[in-house]
Amino acid sequence: MAILTGINTCLRGSVGQYTFQQLNGQTVAKQKIAPKAKPSRTWAQMVRRVMWANLVNLYRSFHGTLHPSFENKDRRKNDFNEFMSANIDSNGVALTSQQARMGGSVVAGYQVTRGSMPSVDVVFGDDQVPVTDIAMGGITIGASTTLRTFSQALLENNPDWEDGDQLTLFVARQSVDALTSVPRVTMEAKELTLDQNDDGTLLGDLVEANYLTTVNGKLALGGTVNGAIAVVHSRRTQSGTKVSTQFFVVNNPILSQYQSESALKAAVDSYGGVKEDEFLTPNN
Repeated sequence: MAILTGINTCLRGSVGQYTFQQLNGQTVAKQKIAPKAKPSRTWAQMVRRVMWANLVNLYRSFHGTLHPSFENKDRRKNDFNEFMSANIDSNGVALTSQQARMGGSVVAGYQVTRGSMPSVDVVFGDDQVPVTDIAMGGITIGASTTLRTFSQALLENNPDWEDGDQLTLFVARQSVDALTSVPRVTMEAKELTLDQNDDGTLLGDLVEANYLTTVNGKLALGGTVNGAIAVVHSRRTQSGTKVSTQFFVVNNPILSQYQSESALKAAVDSYGGVKEDEFLTPNN
């Protein structure tokens, strides 16, 4: 409370956050106590906001390589819009507002592409090495393997593929920041355009040595993955780029802890919680 003198001695009423009144012939100013803001969003709205944050940060980790990823998309939408629409209601990952602001992300079984090409299946073996369903015959991939040899082996054993098609690997490696404990995803994007008439380019000049290998005659990654992988088959046509429909195949040891009810509640609370006027909705 403050007592005013001078030209302000006749003030009455409210101005901004102050209320003026006359007391014993003096003008007294009192500051209003602002009521504590109440959350305005419902539980469903807050859950959607939480899921949105992880997807945005995960999309950023692609660094523009996820294009063009969705065939026949609405002209009013871009790849980001399609990615968000495809995944916002599935594989929910709950990050707190602080984790999201620090760029945190957790990879889950999100849809990466949508298209008309045949999908590529990927499974993780017991050794955590991802193996595709792309048959490679008896080829052994090594330091001397050329793009021509690789392309011929793939084309001879997979009738759905054509010379000039592209093989793209998205490898999302999950980690946790040692200092802040914020989960992070590092995205690797590798692409190979098949060319059975290439003049001798080494496969190792296009992707790192030992990046690709074969397991039981199938194309595989040349190492383990803690995170997720998606392998995309794409083709250039007169009507535009065609892609296979792919989802991340996940081998993420920390995923379950960010999909739990406790993680979701902590994330929602970190954004201010929810309004409490939904009579039939349990208090989470």
